[in-house]
Amino acid sequence: MNQYEPVIRRVKKVKKGGHHGGAWKIALADFALAMMAFFLVLWIINVASPEELAAIEGYFNDPVGVSTSGYGTKPIDLGGSPAKSTERKLDLDLPEPGSTPEASDEQMLRSGNDGDKLEKMNAMLVEQFKSLDRVNSNEHNMKIEITPEGVRITLIDDPDKPMFERGSSQLVPDMENTLLSMAAIFKQIQNPIVITGHTDSSTYIGSGFQDNWDLSSERANAAKRVLLEGGLEHRRIAQVIGLADTVPYNRVDPQSDENRRISITLMTDEAYKRLLTSARLRYGGQQVELDSSMTPETVF
Repeated sequence: MNQYEPVIRRVKKVKKGGHHGGAWKIALADFALAMMAFFLVLWIINVASPEELAAIEGYFNDPVGVSTSGYGTKPIDLGGSPAKSTERKLDLDLPEPGSTPEASDEQMLRSGNDGDKLEKMNAMLVEQFKSLDRVNSNEHNMKIEITPEGVRITLIDDPDKPMFERGSSQLVPDMENTLLSMAAIFKQIQNPIVITGHTDSSTYIGSGFQDNWDLSSERANAAKRVLLEGGLEHRRIAQVIGLADTVPYNRVDPQSDENRRISITLMTDEAYKRLLTSARLRYGGQQVELDSSMTPETVF
């Protein structure tokens, strides 16, 4: 046997019909996640206001410091800073079983506004306002747009067809008739209303007012009075303010005629809640918070 070399035979076993692995599932999941993020970005671009877009852009330009756009380190300012919640877990206002407490004016029908409702409201207002002579004669005098706060109607002054007497809060007859017609349209909608008055940056030189702050406030109140005269319910008025020239419509030219305007905003439910909460925190009295451990024995 020593005369022959040993022969080694190696047999390669091939598995047929085995498992092919799950790599394709991971690739499909990554693709679906990327598409979801892509459409989310498109949605944000579509619904965000110019101020929110500028804030987001500034955040990504410099997320660790003050951005070049003048915004802070948060992509969107939600009106406060992160803080520990002081909300009590015990709700002392729970209704009795089988009963429902009567909703207050500010709670009734104040939830659930979404983009679809705003679109429908905007379309209805555009259709109704087509019948107003002021819009048909000079369309750029009125602008209707959807904002994060709701649907905003902006009435812009025109030197050839002004809204007020020069340097006064006295409405011209044409503008007064327009507001009376708008009040009839607003009666078809139950959303709260905010009215703001604006002026250009020209120094006030008339008589009867101290400055543009007084003038813008009086013009906003004049618009409110006409809307109430037209049948708008008083409780629908959520806020009436004058902003002088602090929020110009035309930022390039602060003295532009466009900056003399009245804005009427039909607020969404969430915007109305934020307005009430902010007003109570800033201007309300001392907040009283009940202790959850309070019992009749400790009180009496």
